[in-house]
Amino acid sequence: MACLLLATFVKAQDYGIDHAHAHNDYLHEVPFYQAFGLGFGSIEVDVFLVNQELMVAHTPEEIKPTRTFQQLYLAPILKEISLHPAGIRPFQLLIDLKNNGAESLRLLQTQLAPFRTYFDRKNNPNAIQIVISGDRPAPSSWHSFDEIFYFDGRFNENYPTDVQWRVPLISDSFARYSRWNGLGKLPANEMTKVQNAIAKAHQQDKKVRFWGSPDTRTSYQTFIQLGVDWLGTDHLHQLSDYLQKRPANLVATHDSYALYQPSYKTDASTKKVKNIILLIGDGMGLAQQYAGFTANHGQLNLFQMRNIGLSKTNSADNYHTDSAAGATAIATGQKTNNRYIGVNTQGDSLATIPEILLTKGIKSGLVVSESITGATPASFYAHQPERSWDRFIFEDLCKSPIALSIGAGRSLLNDSLVQASKNNRLFFNTLQEIPAKIADKNISVLVDEMAVRPKLKGRGNYLSEAFDKAVGYLKQSPKGFFLMLEGSQIDHGGHNNQLPFIVEEMLDFDQVIGKALAFADQDGETLVLVTADHETGGLTLHDGNFEQGKVEGAFATPDHTATPVMVFAYGPQAQQFAGFYENTAIFKKLLESLR
Repeated sequence: MACLLLATFVKAQDYGIDHAHAHNDYLHEVPFYQAFGLGFGSIEVDVFLVNQELMVAHTPEEIKPTRTFQQLYLAPILKEISLHPAGIRPFQLLIDLKNNGAESLRLLQTQLAPFRTYFDRKNNPNAIQIVISGDRPAPSSWHSFDEIFYFDGRFNENYPTDVQWRVPLISDSFARYSRWNGLGKLPANEMTKVQNAIAKAHQQDKKVRFWGSPDTRTSYQTFIQLGVDWLGTDHLHQLSDYLQKRPANLVATHDSYALYQPSYKTDASTKKVKNIILLIGDGMGLAQQYAGFTANHGQLNLFQMRNIGLSKTNSADNYHTDSAAGATAIATGQKTNNRYIGVNTQGDSLATIPEILLTKGIKSGLVVSESITGATPASFYAHQPERSWDRFIFEDLCKSPIALSIGAGRSLLNDSLVQASKNNRLFFNTLQEIPAKIADKNISVLVDEMAVRPKLKGRGNYLSEAFDKAVGYLKQSPKGFFLMLEGSQIDHGGHNNQLPFIVEEMLDFDQVIGKALAFADQDGETLVLVTADHETGGLTLHDGNFEQGKVEGAFATPDHTATPVMVFAYGPQAQQFAGFYENTAIFKKLLESLR
């Protein structure tokens, strides 16, 4: 159990490592330096007066001759000050006097007198603040001690008006209010007691400290929600890691958008499929989906799809796949090695869905929010043993049967490629240049890199607009179409371990899902399939609030994981996608749906 300092006016999203309190700091592996080096804003030390020396220890039995306050704390502080002439980072030093309070404090005053300017918080707000706790002298005697000393208050004490300023916080035992162990939810009646205690202290413009409080990640979340701005811990690195990563793991609030309401008229019917819209959320696991669901206040177009399956994503040569092998499995129906694009484990070309459908007169399109040579889209047209060979992959696109491709990649286009492709492919720079009527030649729209920047950096409605353009163009094909659209940057958010990044990309992708469902209802012959190539980041969700659109999580890795991914289907033949199966089965099921 560690103590917890509760403060007044800090908003939940403002918490940082400077709000961390090192409980019983002297018991840690490296006293002072470990907490100070991590950036903790408060450090606690217990001292006993023994033979006119202040000894650092938790109990009298633990006292050792070499562990004095001067050696473990004063000397390191003075060394840091000497190394930083402009001043060191200000922090709170909470000194708990274990015995002989008045005498101990007088000795401490003597030891600090030559250096008092460094601790004079009254005249220097950047000075180190010393707060005396434990066996404190009576308030009536505080005026006899140097004003560098502040005092830890109590709820049952009254302080004269002239010394009120010397009480920055009030302390109490957490056990008086709750027996909560820091797991699950703090019981409502006990939470009320804690809130009332905080409110009482705040009415006096005081912070409040509970000792003996739980010390878990769940307790950190709860105490922050209660208004705590000093989080106490015995596990310095655990709390430091939590607070340092919290901005990337938290979506504080989010606006919602209206969902499309499906009609389900042709959903799971045995009717023949004419068109397929395959929507791949790169790196999108169930946690990413539920994070979006929470941020959108308990709503997601994706979760209105009733036919659900589970896809096993491992590659031929690894327990977890990358986008190249994962998308190749979907596009060709065969497992391959990581980094391979449209080829088998021997490097031989595999027939992709667009190539197979071309023989039936069915046109194919690709839309991505990254480079068109990215591993996922490339797996539907290219045949290369290395996903990073952008130049060769782009040449494969120019020769491919893809009727319409939309994505970045303008830098890959040169005069020789334009010349070589002129009889087969037209190149455009913007969505607005796409012809109103379907062209005799294949089309590639190579948008500017800024058009596919992350949603958080201003991408806007590119993905939805590209979907509308692609469907409007491809639906003119008399024998039907196949469209693969990728929510490419859900994966980027996972690699970067940034939950706000993921949520923005997830919700942008989900709005396209709503458009796809609407088209399927209007058309009546369209199958919509939503899945992922793999999960990225090992995301877990710790906390959330549907009303606020708030969600908090954590990541296990910056890499892909082997977790199976969800498959959602809507429209004719959607029932074929229920169950648990290899990702290669998606290829077979898609072709079977077209009969």
